[in-house]
Formats: sequence, structure tokens, C-alpha cells
Amino acid sequence: MSNSLRDLINKVQGYFNDFTYFFELEDFRTFLLFTLTSQLPSNILAQLGMGGNKDIISLPYNPIFNIYYQKINLIASGSLIVYLKSDSINKDNFILEKDDPIFKNYLNENEMSLAFHGKEKFIFPKVSDCSAFEFDDDKTNKLNVKVDDYFHSLESFIAILEPNIIFVLNGKDDSEPDLLFTFNMMPEFPGKLKKNVFKIDICLDNKRKTKDMTYLKREEDYTLTFLKDIKEVSHADLYKSSFSLFIHIKSLNKPF
Repeated sequence: MSNSLRDLINKVQGYFNDFTYFFELEDFRTFLLFTLTSQLPSNILAQLGMGGNKDIISLPYNPIFNIYYQKINLIASGSLIVYLKSDSINKDNFILEKDDPIFKNYLNENEMSLAFHGKEKFIFPKVSDCSAFEFDDDKTNKLNVKVDDYFHSLESFIAILEPNIIFVLNGKDDSEPDLLFTFNMMPEFPGKLKKNVFKIDICLDNKRKTKDMTYLKREEDYTLTFLKDIKEVSHADLYKSSFSLFIHIKSLNKPF
């Protein structure tokens, strides 16, 4: 491996210093979009524990830590928790219809029409995940971040991976690029399973084009357009284009 590529990988791993299985999100809109996008049958997250009945969308709430969260199984490496610190937005009802006015506070009409295709309902179970304490108590169970593929341009990243979701870790300042990544679920060899490896595919956004952006639209000719929201989408757009959701990570901190 050349020194330049090794230095790049070391730099990327520096973004994950003190990473302990948790991604904190910025707001409820981001959490809601993440949950809706993760439920798509084509999404690897739905195949690994986020999904189930396509007409029931679960928004679990932990009343002890006051967080909404989704739990993503990483096979041999435990579970990743994507969470949002928030008071409960729904204190009285266990179930809400998709057209409940509460969701209009977070999604516009076009986003709702794209997200919902049938008779979806939302449920709000109150549940506390306890698996994270196992890793917190056992200091040998550190989650090691491993870069599998580094893409030298966003066009290459999107063309090869075609991700539904792109996670974004902001650089520490304007001189440091933002890190774009997706999960790589290719298994490790059996002898390495105990190392708890979290594999990612990455691209660096040196110009910080994803700042304040929510979606990435890719045309048939691989032209990319950055969008803050989806104000209007024609049938031609849906047929000829694809969309990726940017999930901006607020922190890697534990919720407790």
C-alpha cells in the first residue's frame, strides 16, 4: 500500500475516534427520513433488522434516556444505534395514521407522497435497548472501523454503490473535508470475527457540497444535483433519476 493511501485511511479512521456503536442525529425530520428510507425492501438496513411489516413503521422511544432510536444489526459486531435526543412527540397515542397532521411538521407534501405508497401506519413503542451495556462493560469489544473501498469522486461513489442512504460526518473545521460513507456488509473471515470490525465505503467531500443538503439526485447521465428538500418531482424524474438521502451525524456520543 502506498504511503498516501495509508495516510488517507488513517485520516478517515481519525473521524471515528472513541466510536462506541452510536450515531446521534440532528433533528426529528432527519430521524424520520432515515427510518422511512431504511424501510425500503432494497435497502441493506431493512434486510438486517430494520423493516418487518411494510405497512407498519416503528418509531421506538426510550423513555429513560429520552431518545428515539433505530437498532441496526451488524452480524458479528453487535448492533449500531442511530438515535435522536428528543422529548416524545406523541405522548397519548400508540399508533398514528400516515396522514396525521403531526407529520406535516416535518415533511412536505411531495416528500410524504414519495415516502408512502399504501396504508402505512406509525407505531410508537416504548422500549429500552440494553445490548449496548454489554459492550460498554467489556472494554475488549472495541468497534474497529475499517475502510473497504475509497472512492476518489462522488460520481464514482454514487455510480457503483447506488446508496439509498449516505451518512455524513462533518470535518472539524473548514479546512477538513466532510466524510461520506455507507455500510459495507461483506463478512470478515471467521478468524477475524472477534475483532468487531465495522466496514465502510467512503468518499471525501473536500468542497463540503453536502452542507445543509438533504438529498442527492442522480440523472441518467450521472449528473448530480444537491437538494435541500423535494419540492416537486414529476413522473419523468422518478423514472429517469434516483435519489439518495444524506444523513448528517451530529455526534458519535453515547446517549447515557
